[in-house]
Amino acid sequence: MQTITTKTDDPLIHRGASSHGANSERISIELQGLATQADETPLAAIGAKSINADDSHSSADAEPSSGPARKVSRLQSVIEIATLAGISFLNTMGSGILIAALPRIAQDLGLPQGLILWPAAVYALAAGCLLLIFGATADAIGTKLVWVTGAFLYTAFTLAIGFAQTGIQLILFRAFQGVAISMCLPTAVSLITNTFPKGKWRNTAFAMNGMGQPLGYALGLVLGGIFTDTVGWRWAYYMMTIISFCLSTAAIWSLPSVRRPSNKPWTRQLLEDIDWLGAIIMSAGLGLLFYVLATTSSSYTSIKSAPSIAILVVSLLLLGSFPFWMHYQTARGKPALIPNRLWSQASFRTVCIAVFFCWASLNGIEYFTTLYFQQVEGVSALQSSIRFLPHVVMGIATNIVTAYLVARVKIQYLAVVSALITMIAPPLMATVDIGENYWLAPFWALFLSPVNPDVLFTVSNLVISDAFPPEVQSLAGGVFNEVSQFGNSVGLAVTAAIAASITEHSASEREQDALMKGYRAAFWTIFAGTVVVVAVSAFGLRHGGFIGKKND
Repeated sequence: MQTITTKTDDPLIHRGASSHGANSERISIELQGLATQADETPLAAIGAKSINADDSHSSADAEPSSGPARKVSRLQSVIEIATLAGISFLNTMGSGILIAALPRIAQDLGLPQGLILWPAAVYALAAGCLLLIFGATADAIGTKLVWVTGAFLYTAFTLAIGFAQTGIQLILFRAFQGVAISMCLPTAVSLITNTFPKGKWRNTAFAMNGMGQPLGYALGLVLGGIFTDTVGWRWAYYMMTIISFCLSTAAIWSLPSVRRPSNKPWTRQLLEDIDWLGAIIMSAGLGLLFYVLATTSSSYTSIKSAPSIAILVVSLLLLGSFPFWMHYQTARGKPALIPNRLWSQASFRTVCIAVFFCWASLNGIEYFTTLYFQQVEGVSALQSSIRFLPHVVMGIATNIVTAYLVARVKIQYLAVVSALITMIAPPLMATVDIGENYWLAPFWALFLSPVNPDVLFTVSNLVISDAFPPEVQSLAGGVFNEVSQFGNSVGLAVTAAIAASITEHSASEREQDALMKGYRAAFWTIFAGTVVVVAVSAFGLRHGGFIGKKND
């Protein structure tokens, strides 16, 4: 096991395989949208040590972090990358299994209709609320300790889901799973940047981390259905438990112990070096907002209810107060979680905006294409999952190619060209006819849609991690993941509301025609989002050079 000491001067549906009726199918499709909010977000979640305003090595002044070099065997490097990517894989795989098997799970556990969406929703809510807290804790007491603890807890609660006997137990265990994964996500970027210096290995680590997500989700959908129709859905979670345990055990040896030198004991670091109030303000504000967006995604009229309005107002007040608190902390020379000055960096600001709209678009394409297959075309959930295979293959290929190109092509070219490719997908689905051949439009839409998100995963992680000094790399990864998750939530809520409203007011006699009108409106809205990504990337990254190159 190797220990790294960072130096302060070192410059991101399938219903149960057997059909359980139209209502179950509708529920499964709704669940896909909810689960995607938490899972299609690349591995790195908000959090980290607060940046002190007086620290001469804060992100405003520090040179881009290249990460400390260390001697490590090729085997250990490969295992570390596989371990971190493996948790990314399991994160999305678990939700894929849940979506595929939920109708059968609800039947077996007696899950009430009113709680049918909660096994997916609580996972996202728990993770989103605690990413800041665990990220800050990780930078104070050690990223490896927090990651390994979270991984073993994730293993335990995955096994617990397999043994759940009631619907309430399922919801609780899913919430605890979200807590556990929020301990792993913030530390992934820190572990990568503090293990691998700039260059091929770091680029590959980020790319493989991104590859685990689409692969895990797709495999979860398929395996969830297969297990449900054969040995039972519980065995899918038993299998996940075995994989998770192996990864967690391997991490004890493969992951580095990243420690920041300090004369303070870790208890004092927790109390004095973390902007706890800032973390609470941001965590509470985002958690409340994610809750409102989740309920709006399943029923657009819920936004008009008094509880939703009240929660939304409180959320916006909390989020609106965050910049003022950052200014106040900075002026006093106290730790500030995300100093306002970070947003003055053009590349940092640009990739955050691009990631927001990019993930909002990706989530919408996946969600409404699934609806098109099942609700309009009438294909089975398993057949719908199979139609997404080109999407997965292209996502994997894009990550491999990006790992090679990221140090050889300017970031503006990478971002703009990939965004132009993905921009083709929404119009293809917006103009598709009911009953049209799969290979003429849906295939190409699914094939092209993951290009920009997967390129941005690697590019954005590298840009954002470069904006922060080595000792706060969990925060660097956290900003990326929180922005992407926020984009997922907002994108799904807005497009779902538009589609539902237009469908409801459609004068079409056939249900499929009315649904398709709503879906087309959603796809055109998604297209507008991709246009924003192109414009923002072209303008905001015009002075951007190369990233991911090894320092001389």
